[in-house]
Amino acid sequence: MKKIVVLMFGVLPFVAFSQKEIKPNVGNAEKALKAGKLDEAKAIIDVTTASQEFMVDKKGNPSKSAAKAWYLKGVIYAAIDTTKVTKFKSLVPEGFPVAKEAFEKSKQLDNDKTPAFLSDALGLPIMNTQVSGAMAQSYFEQAVKAYQDDKDFKKAFAYTEKTLYFIPEDTSILMNAGVFFAPAAEDFDKAVEYIQKYHARGGKSADSYIVLVDIFYNKRKNTDEAIKILQQAKKANPGNKDFAQTELSIYLNEKKYDVAKQMVEASLKENPKDNDQLYLLGRLQQEMGEIEKAKATYAKVLAADPKNFDAAAMLADLYWKDAKVEKDKMSALGNSKADLAKAIEIDKIYVEKLKTALPYVEACEKISPDDVNVLYSLLTIYGDLDIQASVNRVKKRLKTLGEEVD
Repeated sequence: MKKIVVLMFGVLPFVAFSQKEIKPNVGNAEKALKAGKLDEAKAIIDVTTASQEFMVDKKGNPSKSAAKAWYLKGVIYAAIDTTKVTKFKSLVPEGFPVAKEAFEKSKQLDNDKTPAFLSDALGLPIMNTQVSGAMAQSYFEQAVKAYQDDKDFKKAFAYTEKTLYFIPEDTSILMNAGVFFAPAAEDFDKAVEYIQKYHARGGKSADSYIVLVDIFYNKRKNTDEAIKILQQAKKANPGNKDFAQTELSIYLNEKKYDVAKQMVEASLKENPKDNDQLYLLGRLQQEMGEIEKAKATYAKVLAADPKNFDAAAMLADLYWKDAKVEKDKMSALGNSKADLAKAIEIDKIYVEKLKTALPYVEACEKISPDDVNVLYSLLTIYGDLDIQASVNRVKKRLKTLGEEVD
């Protein structure tokens, strides 16, 4: 997030102010605010903005101090809305609506001509942009607390929107609003709105595109728009290969094999050695039932990149399925002499197919040694091949990882 200058509204111990008549006075209201006496500041500014004599000059026009009075009222009510002191926070049910209305009235009167309405303890001007940043910071801290600590996602999002009132073009807050806070509050329309604003201001976060795709594809069932977003995502994040895989997955889910094939072949024509696109070709071939072609393609990927877990896992899975066909045949046999003889012959084939699958499962373990799914697959294969030493090794590893194995 852009650096926000924090305006300190220090809150001193509560001291009841005098019960004498309160008179309209912008200076006194500002002085009370600086002293952290939010109750006194509120009382004075309420009287001030309600005073026709103070807010309107003799000609019936807004007085010279009217814009500052409304601005100061906005600051005071925002301070009450975000203070951590209960006795001040209870001065109004919710300070933001009053603060917002006051700021809008100040804008109407001043039209942003005055760069600074307030001053610090030394009398130096505090720029309005600094004040906006401080208030935004206060509201965003409330949003984060509601989100992380209280798990009150609707409240967190409400505070985030209040933050954006003060810094509407801040890309960090726009991104957080669209990617995290709005989806958590299940306000998907607002999520789209804020992410689009974030993109319009140059934001390129990969997460922002992932959320948009999820909303349009999974929630709104708008495949065409999801594809458009993925195209934008690939341009914005050319180094991120996940978007191409997601696009292909959508084509495969929708049975748009011709489009998927065109996409992959076009990329490979441009760069035949693109391992990511070659892997996607393998997935496409597998989905279309061209299993042997898929195996050959995955093998090319693994040969070019021995640490490619996805290609190794796909090969391990395909060859394991080949072996399982034989295992299922044996399971379907009875106990007759003829069946037992058949089982012996089928078992020989099963063993050979297991030996074909094993190197790919072992490759997966080398790449990701703590993957328990891989380790359980190895346990099955080693067990069926009766390689007891390897069985013991894998069991020991699983126990180290917290798994309960016999």
